[in-house]
Amino acid sequence: MSVVVKKVDLTWLDRTYLWPIAKGLTITLKHFLKQVFKPTPKRLTVQYPEMKRPVLDGYRGLHELKRNEDNSIKCVACFMCAEACPARCITIEAEEIGDINTQQGLLEKRPASFQIDALRCIFCGMCQEACPKDAIWLRKNYELSCRSRFEMQLDKYDLMNTYAGDDGRERVEHIERAAPKPERQPLSNQLG
Repeated sequence: MSVVVKKVDLTWLDRTYLWPIAKGLTITLKHFLKQVFKPTPKRLTVQYPEMKRPVLDGYRGLHELKRNEDNSIKCVACFMCAEACPARCITIEAEEIGDINTQQGLLEKRPASFQIDALRCIFCGMCQEACPKDAIWLRKNYELSCRSRFEMQLDKYDLMNTYAGDDGRERVEHIERAAPKPERQPLSNQLG
């Protein structure tokens, strides 16, 4: 099926191109004068670092891993968020918390490592909806900047401290668990 394009005959005023340019300049001048004479909060141009637009409900920004009252992580490493993620940007490694008999089956495991590749993430919110413990949230932060790709590899402690200052909670620091060192026997005991 073909489309017939009709040739448009331009008038002598349109052929000079002065009239279309003048119409475009009047539109630009009208917008400029609107911006100059409006009060500052009602202007369309947002002076970004000082003024910020309000974020609408339903906006999904940077991730946060929620904490319990005792600052322990809410996540139980069930892998539901990693399975629901269409971008496959969440990786979790689980660890056992302790003896199941002492825990009485309440919490059997937690994430040893929880990583989100924020560069691969499409901020769809599927991980938030899939979480049965309401442990992962996507909040309203849209200022995501970094100097290298490595900075956007968010681990468990980055995600727990994302909004620590805004919520009035203290930061959780990464504690390296040192492997138990074998006790060294004196050389005299080894020889004889």
